[in-house]
Amino acid sequence: MKKIFLIAFTTLLLSSALTVPITKSSCEFSMFNTGWNGCSEFAKILHESGGVIPVMYPYNTVGGFDGTLVVVGPDVGFSSHEADAVRKFVENGGTLFIADDFGSANSLLTKMGVDATFYNKPLKDIFYTKSMDFPVVVKFSSELRGFDRVVLDVPSAITTGGEGFSSSMSVIGEVEDIVNKSGNYVVFAEIKYGSGRIILFSDPSALMNDLYPENKEFMIALASYLGNKFYFDEVHHSDFNPYSMSTTYVYKELDRRSAGWVLFVLVVVGFVSLLGNVKFRISRRTRQRELPAWVDDELFGRMIREMRSGSKYGDENEHENSGKDKE
Repeated sequence: MKKIFLIAFTTLLLSSALTVPITKSSCEFSMFNTGWNGCSEFAKILHESGGVIPVMYPYNTVGGFDGTLVVVGPDVGFSSHEADAVRKFVENGGTLFIADDFGSANSLLTKMGVDATFYNKPLKDIFYTKSMDFPVVVKFSSELRGFDRVVLDVPSAITTGGEGFSSSMSVIGEVEDIVNKSGNYVVFAEIKYGSGRIILFSDPSALMNDLYPENKEFMIALASYLGNKFYFDEVHHSDFNPYSMSTTYVYKELDRRSAGWVLFVLVVVGFVSLLGNVKFRISRRTRQRELPAWVDDELFGRMIREMRSGSKYGDENEHENSGKDKE
């Protein structure tokens, strides 16, 4: 029983160790980055909404998608092969979500022939928190529900019609231009593309952990709006290192494999030990019952006791009892 308990306890420890996540990253906008400039909290919301899978290699090399491709803060260009893969994915009913401001998303939109781009200048607004670098947006379409406002962090704007707007007292460029160039600018837009859709958001920083307390409700509403299965782009972050990620992944796989062999050996040893105990007990009982029928069991037992005690009468109690019988 003690051996079985020991095996069960060891199995529990091994199983618990195999489920501990160790993957982390310091890359800006990475779903693995738990720091202020990461998107780990947003990734958790996506996971709770249906599941999230990191994309760490070019789109055209990872096979097809069947949900929503999430691209946050890209700063690496998109190849023509990748653009073709995304185009087919969206045309067949997929959703492409891009949160960008001054990054590389325009290269993907241009290659896909989308008539929309991100401005290359920051959006300023007289409605803000902290400073004008943190404008507050409250005007969204009725389809996006569950939040009152979104706090932005040095956002851009989008050159198309949309579902989310800054105030009429906002401007692209310098604050001095508010008097002459102010107006509502698009910060959130949805574009139909084949059987799918492209959703643009002009501030990736609004999805960072740093603004999670202010924008949690918006992140939850956004995840619900986007779908229920997500692919999170990591390959278009220049600071993201696929090699270190792969090393961590392979290292974990080797640990799991080794632990699996240890667990297998423990189970086999435990089973053999348990089987040996059963066979030993059965063999003892079998030996006790293998005496011929003509052997007197009582006499045979007394002979065994005499040999063990070195006395003809077995032990003192038996000798006393024997004497009493004679009297």
